[in-house]
Amino acid sequence: MRVWLSLAYLALAVSLVSLGIANASWLLDSPTAGLSPRAYAGGAAIALLYAIAFLLFDLAQRR
Repeated sequence: MRVWLSLAYLALAVSLVSLGIANASWLLDSPTAGLSPRAYAGGAAIALLYAIAFLLFDLAQRR
């Protein structure tokens, strides 16, 4: 398996976990680990951007 593809899957998993923590924190109406739900949602967005970048790197490497 290519390195970029593995990193893309890892970034996607991190994004989903962070988004899940943000949703749980929002539903419980209490900041988890001292961070607001917006912080976790922002982290999920950044991890998703990394996943897209890694997929583009993998696509460029195949050509």
